[in-house]
Amino acid sequence: MKLFSQLFHDLDGLTKTNERLKRLAEYFKEADPVDSIWACWFLSGNRVKGAVKTRELREFVAVRTGYPDWVIEECYDRVGDLAETLSLLIGDNDSAQEPIHLHQAVSEHIKPLVYMDRQDRQDALSQTWNTLRRIDLLPFHKILTGGFRMGISKGNLCKALGMAGGIDPAIVAQRLAGSWTPDELSLQEILNPDETESRLCRPFPFCLAYPLQEESPGILGDPNDWQIEWKWDGIRAQLIKSEGKAMIWSRGDESIGDAFPEILEATKLLPDNVCLDGEILAWGHEGLRSFSRLQKRLGRKSPTASMLKREPVRFQAYDLLSLGGEDLRDLIMERRREKLERLISSLPNRFPVSISDVVEGNSWKDLEALREESRDRGVEGFMLKKKDSCYTPGRVKGTWYKWKIDPYLADMVVVSAQLGHGKRSNLYTDYTLAVRDEDGELVVVAKAYSGLTDKEIKEVDKIIRGSITGKFGPVRSVKPNLVFEIAFEGVQISKRHKSGVALRFPRINRWRRDKAPDQIDEVAIIKGYANDPTRQEEDGLKVDEDGNLLLF
Repeated sequence: MKLFSQLFHDLDGLTKTNERLKRLAEYFKEADPVDSIWACWFLSGNRVKGAVKTRELREFVAVRTGYPDWVIEECYDRVGDLAETLSLLIGDNDSAQEPIHLHQAVSEHIKPLVYMDRQDRQDALSQTWNTLRRIDLLPFHKILTGGFRMGISKGNLCKALGMAGGIDPAIVAQRLAGSWTPDELSLQEILNPDETESRLCRPFPFCLAYPLQEESPGILGDPNDWQIEWKWDGIRAQLIKSEGKAMIWSRGDESIGDAFPEILEATKLLPDNVCLDGEILAWGHEGLRSFSRLQKRLGRKSPTASMLKREPVRFQAYDLLSLGGEDLRDLIMERRREKLERLISSLPNRFPVSISDVVEGNSWKDLEALREESRDRGVEGFMLKKKDSCYTPGRVKGTWYKWKIDPYLADMVVVSAQLGHGKRSNLYTDYTLAVRDEDGELVVVAKAYSGLTDKEIKEVDKIIRGSITGKFGPVRSVKPNLVFEIAFEGVQISKRHKSGVALRFPRINRWRRDKAPDQIDEVAIIKGYANDPTRQEEDGLKVDEDGNLLLF
């Protein structure tokens, strides 16, 4: 792991993107190609699953070091990262051997753990620790615990590979898209200068939108230069048919077609070698349904006939990326839309693939008034797409924007806190928040981790440390003194939590220094936001212990 471990530590010490890209490119040029493909796999967000449970790993380290469990827990609370904590506890190893390769660490020391019993796992890990140098311990434990993150986005990974191989990063992104393993794809294939290979059923890298931060979209110029669509609340996906085979890919490069067999079946009526970009929506006879209905279909390899009937879906297409094997991404949006309309118009009316409507408006003022109808329609606002824009991977300013409706707001009080992770492991940054019930008692409704500035976090940390009333593992209960205004996208009624509600995407909007704890909102106000009974789905809703709506 010599080169990979050095890469890991070098990247941790670099802050400028160009420097990190350069260092990554150097690694791919220098490292063993078999190691490099494993590095690509890990940097793409993949992990080796089931090798060892974290609880078990802590116990193994306790046996090796002689430290009691409480010492390890206290160290973890302070460090904030399990892999780093374990690496520090194990410390220097005088018996470390010659460095092993990354692919050897995975195939010979990590994967076999899955099939061992507890004692064999402990013995095997003890032997592995004897072979690792101090510099190898942290990246090894990162891989082992599944918390492998180096601050490298998939886009920057593709740029670095492109720099190393002298090819277009977009081609690299295309080759890395979808599900793959290091046994199925080699570095040579990724960096192959021949760009004419068949894509089969692999997705294109997704084009993403910037949030429209300005108060008015007037800065975008003439609204007639933009294609305006409703922003649907569904699962972003690409529907692909190639060589007679159909697949559905999520934005996370997951194949999710098994959960939506009716959409796959419907592709029989589509021409071959076509790729549609769009949104999977829960859609019944009454029209659009809530996201929680769609969530019931996720992760199911074979939905039952009753579920298919009870929870119907549709694919709402809003872009055409390829047709007849021709890559259309370099065509302007207006032309792609024309081709998409012709394709969809040729399909039967009851076909579960439709086209997203274009919204018309003479001025931004008219469109802003229309946007206010979003919640009544069950959508999140508008998507703004420049008519002369190409389909470019990632976020490109000036091409696509999401113009969302304002979030719901509620004043809540902090009732407990936890230390953060990484560089914020010595600061209380994770907050549990409560409102009052009908009896005036505090009831937890959400957790929030973002929204404060670095300066505010330090101030809040000082206040929390001075108001701790109890300790429950890493959690510290505190006096309810801090009031935050919390923004959230939606509310679901839930009987699985004491508060009766689950909030979608809660985050701190601002610190309400001007409000006292007795001025926070009541849970009845939050429940009032969930005022559409057709959209409340208690059965099957997944929430955590703090009332947060769990998404896939």
